[in-house]
Amino acid sequence: MKWVRHWKIALCLAALVTVSGLVGALVGHLVARRQLEARNDPVSWNEHVSRTFDRIVKPNPEQAALIQVHLDRAVRELQAIRLETIARSTNVIWQLVGEVEKELTPDQRKAFDTMKPKPADLTLDVLEVKPQGGVKP
Repeated sequence: MKWVRHWKIALCLAALVTVSGLVGALVGHLVARRQLEARNDPVSWNEHVSRTFDRIVKPNPEQAALIQVHLDRAVRELQAIRLETIARSTNVIWQLVGEVEKELTPDQRKAFDTMKPKPADLTLDVLEVKPQGGVKP
């Protein structure tokens, strides 16, 4: 009878460890995802830099307003650069796909079709990027 009881305790402890590990992994994944989304959000860039600058430099209200104008302009420029980079990267990928397809036999093309990116895979929507002005390309 003792062995049965010991096995039950061991199984319960193993289940508790497994559940704890899974919950920890889920929570870690959610936290990492939120941090990644915040890092990719231009509004977060602006707020983070503003808070850090205010904390370290401590500008007076007049300076803070002027610096915020410069910061807003810089964030808009960074957004434009980011969108341009994504567009150029997408063009390079499609050019590569076209060049590779030219070198393949018909059977190889069928196999390549299963692995090559689909047009929907390379859009700004998938990358969670909004073009300036809120208009989708």
